[in-house]
Amino acid sequence: MSYQLNLNPLGLNLLNKSSSGYRTPKSEFNISVACPDELPDFHDRQAAQVEWKALAPLISHSPVVRVSRDGGKTYPHKWVRELQPDSLPLMPAAVHLHDKHGCGHVLVLDLDQAAGNVDDDYTALTKTLDDTGALWFADASPSGGRHIYIPLNDDVPHTVLADVARRLATRHPSVDPNPHYSADTGCIRPPGSVWKRGGHQRLITDLKEAIAAATLRNPTSMIDALLAGIPASPPPSAENDVDVDVDVDVSAYVPDTQHQVSPRIARIARTGMYDTTRYASDSEARQAVVTACVRAGLTQVEVIRRIETGIWPGLASKYARYRQRRTALLRDWKKARTWLSTHGKSSVQSGTTSPQVTGGVPHPATKLPLAHEELRRLEHHLAHTEPAPDSAAARRRYFLLRALLAAAHQDRSLTIARGCRNLALTSGIDRTKIPAVLDSLCAEPRPLIRKVTDAHGKQAAAYTLLPPDAATPDRSPWKIGQPVQILRPAFRVLGLTAAAVYEALELHGANSGRGVAAITGLSPTTVLEALGLLYTHGLTKTSHHGGNTFWSVTTSQDLVDAAERLGATAIVAALILRYRTERLAWWAWLAERALLAQIQSAAHQAVGPGLWPPGCE
Repeated sequence: MSYQLNLNPLGLNLLNKSSSGYRTPKSEFNISVACPDELPDFHDRQAAQVEWKALAPLISHSPVVRVSRDGGKTYPHKWVRELQPDSLPLMPAAVHLHDKHGCGHVLVLDLDQAAGNVDDDYTALTKTLDDTGALWFADASPSGGRHIYIPLNDDVPHTVLADVARRLATRHPSVDPNPHYSADTGCIRPPGSVWKRGGHQRLITDLKEAIAAATLRNPTSMIDALLAGIPASPPPSAENDVDVDVDVDVSAYVPDTQHQVSPRIARIARTGMYDTTRYASDSEARQAVVTACVRAGLTQVEVIRRIETGIWPGLASKYARYRQRRTALLRDWKKARTWLSTHGKSSVQSGTTSPQVTGGVPHPATKLPLAHEELRRLEHHLAHTEPAPDSAAARRRYFLLRALLAAAHQDRSLTIARGCRNLALTSGIDRTKIPAVLDSLCAEPRPLIRKVTDAHGKQAAAYTLLPPDAATPDRSPWKIGQPVQILRPAFRVLGLTAAAVYEALELHGANSGRGVAAITGLSPTTVLEALGLLYTHGLTKTSHHGGNTFWSVTTSQDLVDAAERLGATAIVAALILRYRTERLAWWAWLAERALLAQIQSAAHQAVGPGLWPPGCE
């Protein structure tokens, strides 16, 4: 059986699909491929815009792109933006290769100039693709690197796509399989995208034929033909347990409260990557995630919600081969319950810290009966009297005061003692900057805190909060009885500016961009950028009244989901473990010093009084 497809907009008549399931060989499509010495003009922005508009939506598996703010070095999850085909981003931008279930419909072979001979590998790979009758197109960067795009009819798990790229890399060293390794962060710069050192990524195949290939696509069986004669290769081991800048081994971290899994398990669920020395296959890694969820007290509905909403695309991809995915999950769930009933449950601890863990020992000062009332006046002062924090230093001051307020509410006292690590966790500020911010707060002309005692041994330094004049009316926007909010985990990734904008909407309700700018003290441009960032992560929504756009926050659950999706929950958990480890090392050093002092004192007492020198009376 065969049929003819007429693509009128392209002016093409392409024969597609034979009874064998393979496409008609590419030579019959009369596709013209640029030779290495016939590369396009990489600085033609108008042509790059056309290619971006035509192909970026067809390659992308989500309606957003990631932009790079460090010159193309990284494309962090934080900087996602809505994919707008008509507007080419001014910065390097990459599209997602996988959907919320960790599957992709385009196999991308990224040929890296630094890894091998790109020209030779490109020639060999494209000949193989033509011999198998595959539809494909390619682009090149000004540096000489190339991308080969092979569109597929069906969504394929990212692990399968990564395996294909990895096996091809054994014969063609310039192929980099990294874009397909992670289910949630795998991305690629499509044709038209800005290149990091100037110019654009440009097509080296005909635009019409590239659109035709991306539209018609290839049968999934083409992958087997592409890999003919290439032996399987073992997947790489995910040696780093958390893909964030936290120098800590979290493999031993097991939380102590329910509804939270360890960072190592969360990483597998989010990215699909795992330590191959621990788990021999995808099935074992998948079962480990499900078992950890059962042990943590998560329900099946909660796990299914994380899978279906794209919070855990790595786990979702491991169920992609099953037609009845929920039935397969239920089967793994029963296995986990049976295993745990035999081996017992490990206890888990939460991401929040206790005084014993982080050095936040309550100070023995008198607890005032009206402490909460005093604290409300301080909250009101911060929200309505003090100027809005309009710089990075001012925002650090503001969020550190918030952390101190939260600790004071918890201790029911205006005098509190919290270590730098504890304050770093609750304020989002680097722990090495906490002492300087505390000193500057104490040195202000009208200080809001005063240092009571210095840190000594295990005891953290104590500070007393100094509320403003008691005559100040209490019109705090925080609800009566509700403690002031510490920095929520999601804003560890999104930043303090986004936190300030979000909380302005949270406290004062829906508002326009200029209204938020007036509340926060930030420039309208900065506010609009932060609102766009929050919007792309599902944390704000818009409404229109009288020709104006008003912004408001979504549900608190969306904030929790964003924290998981961004890996912020794992960051907090890893920091807690690192701080625990550092504190235990500090306590061990103190104990060693105390023991040494005791030994020296005992040795001195054993010598007894000194003897008179000879000849003295």
